[in-house]
Amino acid sequence: MLGRYILALLLTLAIEGGVAWLLGLRTCQFLLAVAMNNMITNPVLNLLLLVLAYLGMEVTLLPVVLLEILVVLAEWQLLVYVFGDPKGRFFILSLLVNAASFLAGILIF
Repeated sequence: MLGRYILALLLTLAIEGGVAWLLGLRTCQFLLAVAMNNMITNPVLNLLLLVLAYLGMEVTLLPVVLLEILVVLAEWQLLVYVFGDPKGRFFILSLLVNAASFLAGILIF
């Protein structure tokens, strides 16, 4: 079971790092920030999903999407905290990288 979560984290790191790179954020500083964001938010997201399942809640698409929205907002704010402006660009980055990894996760898992 732990292997599945490690695989999900590694795939998230690869996908979101790749999308950030494709969007032109190619410096080590930006790629490291994207990776560190995911090292924080991915395990928290998966832990919350486990807690919801443990509490007997059905983990359907709706709670996952709501949690993903919170991840987008958290990662956006972390990027703004680290780099400052441009806030709008970091929101779009956070939205796009998370959408890509979310869609990949649906296809893979």
